[in-house]
Amino acid sequence: MRIALIGAGPRNLAILGRLLFTIDPKIEVVIDLFDPSTIGGRVWDPFLKNNHTFLMNTYANQVTLFDDYELLDHEVPIARPNLLTWAQTVAFDYLSDHPEYPSAYRDEVLSLISANTFSSRGLFGVYAAWYFEELQAACPKNVSIAFHQKEVVDLHKGTRRFKLKTADGRTARYDRVVLAPGHIDNQLNEKQSDLMDFAKNKGLVYFPASHPAENDFTKIKGDDSVLIEGLGLSFFDVLLSLTAGKGGTFITNRDGSLTYRPSGREPKIVAGSFNGLPPRSKGVNQKEASQLYQPRFFTLPHLKEVALENDRTLPFDTFMTILKQELTYKFLFNQIQQTDLPFDSSKTNIIHFIQNPKHWPLLNKVFDLNIETDINWDDKIFPALKWTHENYRQNLENHLENDIISAQLGNDWSPLTGSYDLLRDLRDIVRTLYNDGYFTDDGYAKMLTAFRYFDNQLSAGPPIIRMRQLLALIQAGIITIAGPGYKTGHNDQRFTATDNFGDHYEGTCLIEARLSTIDFRIAKSPLIRSLAKQGLIQSNNEIPNGHSSSLLAHTIKINPKNFMAIDKRNQNVFGLFISGIPLEGERWFNTVIPRPYVNTLIFKESKELVAALLTKHPHLHELFK
Repeated sequence: MRIALIGAGPRNLAILGRLLFTIDPKIEVVIDLFDPSTIGGRVWDPFLKNNHTFLMNTYANQVTLFDDYELLDHEVPIARPNLLTWAQTVAFDYLSDHPEYPSAYRDEVLSLISANTFSSRGLFGVYAAWYFEELQAACPKNVSIAFHQKEVVDLHKGTRRFKLKTADGRTARYDRVVLAPGHIDNQLNEKQSDLMDFAKNKGLVYFPASHPAENDFTKIKGDDSVLIEGLGLSFFDVLLSLTAGKGGTFITNRDGSLTYRPSGREPKIVAGSFNGLPPRSKGVNQKEASQLYQPRFFTLPHLKEVALENDRTLPFDTFMTILKQELTYKFLFNQIQQTDLPFDSSKTNIIHFIQNPKHWPLLNKVFDLNIETDINWDDKIFPALKWTHENYRQNLENHLENDIISAQLGNDWSPLTGSYDLLRDLRDIVRTLYNDGYFTDDGYAKMLTAFRYFDNQLSAGPPIIRMRQLLALIQAGIITIAGPGYKTGHNDQRFTATDNFGDHYEGTCLIEARLSTIDFRIAKSPLIRSLAKQGLIQSNNEIPNGHSSSLLAHTIKINPKNFMAIDKRNQNVFGLFISGIPLEGERWFNTVIPRPYVNTLIFKESKELVAALLTKHPHLHELFK
């Protein structure tokens, strides 16, 4: 059997690990891994300069590539360290034996000393390369694996096998193909094409949506004025490149705050988004690698029971009510744990009292407390939409300062940040409900809009250090955060931006600080375009949006039982599997890195996919007539 894994990111690396330890020893298997970037994929490329300093968004002890939940076969001589353990043990020697990696990574592994640390993205790429070498060393005799640093540009399905073509014109045939390309760059849309043409005609600089680490910002000078569109995770990467990347330095003050010392080479920066604020920052880590919050209300059995009472559907409003109950319980619990109680009060009695949500409004009166019991979680998502122009700047700084203080209390103990972090721990429950069809079409529409905003804004923010840096840059006058409703365009001479307050900004450079929209229909990739043209892949049409199209039209349609592609005739494309980012919306929240010991999403899906991949064709005998 010959297997091609297209894309060398975490998805296919997990699939590779599962394959090696489950393939029948009687079968000779060749596995080829393809990626134009390095092992680990483009996001984690250790040879990109920016990836020396750009951080992962997950604590190092909560990152692994080894399926340590199930694949603990003692006959397989392989260690399974998470990223932090690897950095503290074998990483330095590995880097010393591989001088091709920049010396910055050797310095970094010496500084990764606690669970409260974030690795650089590039170091994760080094970890991925080491992981691949470990798999090669432990490879069974009947299996051979090889990595090809090449782009796959075409794939055709024959009677028996797939014919794969790489950018250098070489071809090979495979029995099974797994496509896990990660975030794919898109063709420019109408607005982006106009902005690109305008930039070329006026000698200005424009960066459309892309991976920030791949952008060359050296052409941006100190006398430029930069407009940044977006305040999400990519924004922080761009901001660091335009400040510390230009020679500026952050000075740590005694109270832990930062002061920015400019180099003089920084451009003038204005940034904004539709809601006017970045997502909440990650709290200081207080959780072990596999530690997950155990819910009291938002449990899968309870949610399924509610669904059974509603013809096996879970109303979206009910879903949100129960989720907010869980957040409020944690919010109250953490406040109680940190409160100095009256002499005759017992924390045990109080905790028992709040098991019933009906008791929450009575809490302060019954126990003579003074804690916040009435919290509106919706107000925490987009608070800036309610601010006035006059108090916007002060409210912005207060918001960032309060977010930093809350995050400093920790991702477990902080009343607010500890509650936000529950959304990460509860994500598998949400995935099960979403992936197993528990919502109505209207519920799915709200999951893809209202809940996605809720989840992203509260639980998908940057490390706390990035929020401290942003505040320091605002206070130093390096960056202005515009009001909500931020929109960009151009006039006759410059790029422009406006907000809901009527403020107007102009710039010589425009940067879209975000990744490309997930939509295979407009992908640049010649492979994706060829598969679509041949009809081997098609849009998911399962959830109508009321406008003669589907909410999931941007995603590739698969058989959810085995991840096999569904062609334009609505037939399984036997042997062609799709995994990861191209399925966003078909599956819930695919942008995930494996976490140790918790049977994380990537490992569960790789198990299902590999089981299908190793299954013989139901009509195999007919293929060889």
